[in-house]
Formats: sequence, C-alpha cells, structure tokens
Amino acid sequence: MNLKIKVLHLEDNPTDADLIEYELSKGGLQFEKQVVDSREEYEEMLSKFIPDIVLSDHSLPAFNSFRALEILKDSKMDIPFILVTATVSEEFAVDIMKQGADDYVLKDRLQRLPSAVMNSIEKHRLEREKKAVNERLAFHLENTPLGFIELDNCGIVKYWSKRAEEILGWNRKALIENRGDNLSQVYEEDKPLAKKIIEQLLSGEVERNKVQCRHITANGKVIWCEWFNSVLKDEFGKVRTIMSLVQDITEQKHMEKQKDNFFSVASHELKTPVTTIKAYGQLAENLLEKKEDNETLDVIKRMGAQVNRLTSLIGTLLDFTKIQNGQLLYDEAFFDFNDLVQETVNDMQKTSYSHEIKNNPISDAFVFGDRNKISQVLTNLISNAIKYSPDSDEIIISTRTYGNGVELSVRDFGIGIPEEDLQNVFKQFYRVSGESQSTFPGMGIGLYICSEVITRHGGKIWVESIMGKGSIFYAWIPADHRQEGL
Repeated sequence: MNLKIKVLHLEDNPTDADLIEYELSKGGLQFEKQVVDSREEYEEMLSKFIPDIVLSDHSLPAFNSFRALEILKDSKMDIPFILVTATVSEEFAVDIMKQGADDYVLKDRLQRLPSAVMNSIEKHRLEREKKAVNERLAFHLENTPLGFIELDNCGIVKYWSKRAEEILGWNRKALIENRGDNLSQVYEEDKPLAKKIIEQLLSGEVERNKVQCRHITANGKVIWCEWFNSVLKDEFGKVRTIMSLVQDITEQKHMEKQKDNFFSVASHELKTPVTTIKAYGQLAENLLEKKEDNETLDVIKRMGAQVNRLTSLIGTLLDFTKIQNGQLLYDEAFFDFNDLVQETVNDMQKTSYSHEIKNNPISDAFVFGDRNKISQVLTNLISNAIKYSPDSDEIIISTRTYGNGVELSVRDFGIGIPEEDLQNVFKQFYRVSGESQSTFPGMGIGLYICSEVITRHGGKIWVESIMGKGSIFYAWIPADHRQEGL
C-alpha cells in the first residue's frame, strides 16, 4: 500500500500500542496514527482526525469494542473496524463480526495485522465504488423518460421504477409485494401476446425483443406501451432476471390512426375523380385519332401516362391503409409461379424502353397464394430496379426452387443502397438518405407493402447491395404457406 493512511487506535496499554505500530511499519504500511483510550477522545478523533481505519482493543476503562463499533456505525462513517485484542472465545469473535467488525486479530498473532488492515481498507474502497455505481444507476433508472422494470426468473416483479409507476399508474410497492398474476394490468386481448413474450424470455429462447401492447392503468385508462426487453443469464446460461424498459406510445398510436384515416379517406376521395379523368382522357384520345390530330394526341397520351402513375399511387395508398387496418383481403389459389413472372415481365417491358428485363425462368413451380398481390410485389421490385439504375440498361429476374418453395430475385446495376440502410428499407415511410437517392421520387411504402404481402404468404424478403454496383432483392415464398403452419 503506497498511500499514507490514518489509523485511529483504541488502546490503553502503551506497550501494546507500540507493538502494533511496529508490526504495521514492519508490514510496509505508511501511516499516521492517533492513540486514544476513552470514549470522549475516540468520538472527538472520529470527527477531527477522520481515520481510514479503526483498530480497537476490547477492554478499555469504562469502554469496550462493542460500544466503539456502535458509535462508529451511528456516525455513518464508512470506516473499517478491526478488533485487536488478547485471546477471545470463538463465540465472541463471531458475535463482533456479526455486529459489523471487518476482522479481528489476536495480539499474539500481530504479524497478520498489516494484511488485515490492507484487505479491510480495500474491501471498503470497493464497496464504496460499487455503491457509487449503484447510486448512479439508480439515479438514471429513476430519472430516465422510460420506465424500468425488473422481473426474477419466475416472472415476479423485483424492481419497478418511479417512471414506470408514472406511466402505468400502479404503485410499485404493491406490485412487488403481490406475487400473483403480473399480467393483470395487461389489456385482455393482448394478454396472450404478453404471456408469450415473457415465456420466451424466461426460457432463454430469446435474449431480447421489442413489443407493443395495451395496458390498463390504475384509474382504468387504456394506454399503448412499447417494451424493450432483455435477459441476464448466469455462468451456466440460465436466465437470472428480465430487464425491461417501457414507454407510453398512446399519443403516437393516436397520430398513426389519424394518419391512416387520412390516407384512407384521401385515397378513396381521389380514386373517383382520377378514374373520371382517365375515362375522359381515353375518350379524347379516340376523338383525336379520328381527327388525325397527332400533336394534340401525343400530349393527351403523355397526360394519360401521368394519370396511370397517379392511379398506381392511389392504389398503393389504399393497400397501405388496408394493411394497417387489417382489411387487405387475399384471394388465394394454386397458380404457376413461372407464368406469373413471365406475364409480369412482358407487361413491364411494354412500358419500359430504357432497360431490357431478362427473365431466367424455372418450370413447374406452383404456389398457393394471391396471384395478383404477388404480381404487385414483382411489379414494384422491377419498377424500383429500373428507377434506381438510370445509367444501366438491364434488369435480371431469376427464380429457383428452394426449401420447399420458390425464391425470386430482381437484380439491378444501379446506385446501390448503403449498408446501414439495408435493414430499414422495408419499413413504412423509410427513404434511403443521401445525395444519390434524393433525386428519386417516392413515399417509402412500396417495399413495406411488398414485405407485408410476402410475410402474409409465410415467406421472407431481403436485399443485398453494394454502393455503385447495384442491388439484388430476394423474396422466398413457400409452395403452400398453409402447410408451414401445421
């Protein structure tokens, strides 16, 4: 120990005091020492000298080590206490250690004293550091905007932060004391989901997850909450505790609902006049063809192309709102996947003059699903491939049978997608940022709809991309998603 320590020594025998000082010096300790033999001096030196450690004989005039230890504890000073005395019984030693002494050293074995002093001081230092860390952690947990909840490995509440209490309304003391149903605050329809999430965490099947569900507050109000859950395991891989952060997203949910309602109403209101405009445009084309007014006819056809784009956009918005409201209907049957791909490629090629769409087909690939919606997915992927590869002249479509299903890929040779954006491109309203992407129009819901359709068919969709070299979008669909769930 290189630092100089302060030693307060309770001892009424000068010879013993000198022996102890000798042993401490012999052990290599640097120290400053004060020797006292009365309660008054002891209490004064505790506050004036502020020692790093107290060494105490047991028997002093009108005073003893038990009382000295009690005074030290009452002072709330975090100072180690070691009993240095003559021979004592084992019961006595156990008793004083129970009272809070850090160690005891017999006077006929003083050679152990230096290490006992160093160990006791180090022990208290580590405990102070641990306490400081816990206090900082507790401060952050109590003052974070998110509530913090901890469950034991049986799913019983161990800790419930003040913020969690504010969000959910339930008194944390009552919840900790209640070892009953911890799902009683969950909205009835969401209980199966909450139960499943907890079971997955407790079993160790998943180590972290995120979930949104509704809760009933103490005053009966229904709120939406988002939970971020993770587990802590022991050295044997067994779950010790579940730690969760929770936030109130009720306002966010209300805004999403208002947004979805707006899209739904706007899409339906736009659909009628746009259909009328398209009909009048077709009528105008027929009249101009009869009059052989080719110049005006060309303008009308260009207008018609833009009306078609607007019609497609309105259809996308309608699909989005139906997905959000769980109203998107599926008309499923078995169909030839290769025929669908070839048909879609032929239709897209008729309207795309800048790129050659190459198709590498397979044969005899039948899939159970909604043919039109899967065609929409392929159309969207090809449209994106064309849009995001303006300096290229080809798109490659490939299909293969894989894993009791069909895998489709759409490859372009365009600008590519940054690696950090790959995991987000299928999220609703997500647009890849950056100078190269900012010139391309879009709302960021096309790929979201693709993802929803493929997921609904029991499949998965993903993307691989290299900046400046292009992207490959993949979609895998099981031959019959009904069999996947059995």
